[in-house]
Formats: sequence, C-alpha cells, structure tokens
Amino acid sequence: MFRTVYCEGGYRKADRVGNIKTENNMKKICNVLALLFMVSLAFQAQSQSIHIQGGLNLANMAISFDDDDDFDDFDFDTDWKLGFVLGATALFPVTDLIELETGFLFSQKGFKYSDEYEFYDDFWDETETEKYKLDVRLLYLNIPITARANFNFGDNAFFLQAGPYVGVGLTGTFKTEFEYSYNGFTESGKFEDDIEWGSGDDDDYKRLDYGLLFGAGIEFGRITFGVSYGLGLADIAPYDDATEKNKVLSFRLGYKINFMQ
Repeated sequence: MFRTVYCEGGYRKADRVGNIKTENNMKKICNVLALLFMVSLAFQAQSQSIHIQGGLNLANMAISFDDDDDFDDFDFDTDWKLGFVLGATALFPVTDLIELETGFLFSQKGFKYSDEYEFYDDFWDETETEKYKLDVRLLYLNIPITARANFNFGDNAFFLQAGPYVGVGLTGTFKTEFEYSYNGFTESGKFEDDIEWGSGDDDDYKRLDYGLLFGAGIEFGRITFGVSYGLGLADIAPYDDATEKNKVLSFRLGYKINFMQ
C-alpha cells in the first residue's frame, strides 16, 4: 500500500489503486469471527482462569523496497503510532511453573509517516516544496499462543512469556495530507479511505499476519500489568517490490478471574 514514487520533475505522490470489495470482505470476516468464537468457547471451558486485559499499543511498520533507482535518495523511516489493545486470554497450567496462555485480542497496528521535499524549478527560477503526511490505522484480531513462566512471591508474582501469534486483519483506514508550494502559490488537501485487504496488486495489505511475541509483567493478586513486544514475521505487502512487517509494543492492564483455587 505504501508505494511512494518519484515523478518527472521530482514530484512524488502516493500510488494506491483498489477495487471496492466491502461485501465479500465482511462475509469473510464474519466467517472467521464465528469460527474463532467457537474455538474460544472450547478453550475457556478447559481453562482454570481467564485474563481480561486492555491497554495501549505503540505500533510501527518495518518497510523496505527492492533495489530500485527510483528510491535511491528516499528515506522510508516511519513513526510510531498510538493505538489500543483489548481482549481476553485463557490460562492452562502445564507445571507448577509454566502456563500456556492463548486467547483473542483486538489490536490496533499501523504507522505514521511524514516527509518534506524540495527541488529547484529552472523555469520559475525558484525552489519548490512538497510536504506529505500519511497515517495508517489497521485493526487486527490477534491469537497469541505463549508459554508463561510464573515466579510467585506470596500473593504476587512476576512472569515472563514468549511464543508465536497469528493475526487476522479486520478493518483499516489511511489518511493522507499534502501541501505543495510553487511560484508563490500553495496547494493543499487531505483524504481518507478504507484499507483493501487481499493478495492482489490492487489491494493494500494481506489479511494474515503472524510473528513472535515476547513479554513480561507482574501480578498483584488478581490485578496484572504487562509489557509485550510483537515482532511481525509476515510480509503483509501484496506486491513483489516491497516488504512490510508489523511491530507493536503493548502496555496492558488486566484482571484475572480464577475458576479453580
């Protein structure tokens, strides 16, 4: 989705071509959610505790392009974006020390990007300027499957966890702002559009995401606080000339409900 190219005269623009497939996408989302809900009920029926949690995400994306003369002088460093995470996980004891934790978390991912470009116009004998901002917001349903080691201190505990996760893209938007100054005039504009999920050249992002999750936290009775980092391994770019991978730092506050004492 994030294709930024040079045009003649040094002018850059974002290139996004897509077909509206909202109805088909919603059917796929409903089918996936129904399946995940049934699996969730089966897991919760076997678990000894449920962990309800929510918090904030700091999301970004690692973006790289194949070697191309068009991008020799272009910096694709993106900025971290604030989002939310909300959901519930089930805990399954394996040993006195180790638990298996899995569940469903709604997680906002994405990134922000801004740049300013100047070039000299021989005809007007002046420097022209273009400013560009991009804000991408993606909502995923994540399924973590982590091993969690608990170190108890009375009623409190410290824990470490690690394992894989799988995510399904649900919805998304991107906002673009630009400002172009030339010959004493300034043109500006902004627009917002929905993300098109799929694997075709006309799509913005692939729907499937997966990666590794690392975290740590503390428990005070039933109250928990945890920090985790999700390292995306899936290339969610649907085109061949770029690689785009999610990365998310999460801060979560939770409440643990025990079914067995």
